[in-house]
Amino acid sequence: MRLQVAEGTITGLIGPNGAGKSTLFALLSNFLKADAGKVRFRGRAIEKLQPYQLAQLGLVRTFQVARSLSRLTVLENMLLGGQQQRGEKFWQVWLHPQAIRRQEQELRDRAFSLLSDVGLAAKAQDYAGSLSGGQRKLLEMARALMAQPQLVLLDEPAAGVNPALIEKICDHIQTWNQQGISFLIIEHNMDVIMSLCDRVWVLAEGKNLVDGPPAQIQQDEQVLAAYLGLELA
Repeated sequence: MRLQVAEGTITGLIGPNGAGKSTLFALLSNFLKADAGKVRFRGRAIEKLQPYQLAQLGLVRTFQVARSLSRLTVLENMLLGGQQQRGEKFWQVWLHPQAIRRQEQELRDRAFSLLSDVGLAAKAQDYAGSLSGGQRKLLEMARALMAQPQLVLLDEPAAGVNPALIEKICDHIQTWNQQGISFLIIEHNMDVIMSLCDRVWVLAEGKNLVDGPPAQIQQDEQVLAAYLGLELA
């Protein structure tokens, strides 16, 4: 199976339950190691790298069930997403304290800016565990952007989210895409996929069934039969 995400696009990944979508995300982000095959990011083979190294390169992911550190504040969760933080190295603390303070302030400013974008700035000092499911989705997406990624793998961003918030999530994704971030999105909400994506890939039984523009996918007989469970005459 060959799957490609063009730079600057929003690409959808759909398929029935058990098709292998989340497993594919785990393989692309190296949370699982593949037995065979190649994964390339901007021309570089990445299958041997650790997930944190991928984040440093600009490839980050979210999860089907949003993950946050419940006993840390929303702001503290955001700050964890910053990459190459100088204060993580003990000797830097002693040799370059001003540079560390300057970087920390830059990260805080970026965190507040992103939280403002997703409507969570007022909750910056609240514990992440107090957020609703939809707010946790927004927090996880905003935290992913703290890494200043080039490609974000979004695993069901609209799952379990009320319709009003789904619309806001879609607006955020489009805005971030216009700012130069590419997306690969797993989603069962077809309205989200068809309204957001430039191209859609369909998985069935771990294989690529078909791919193409959303309008084409909606009319494809293989998709209707395999994904929607329809039998066509």
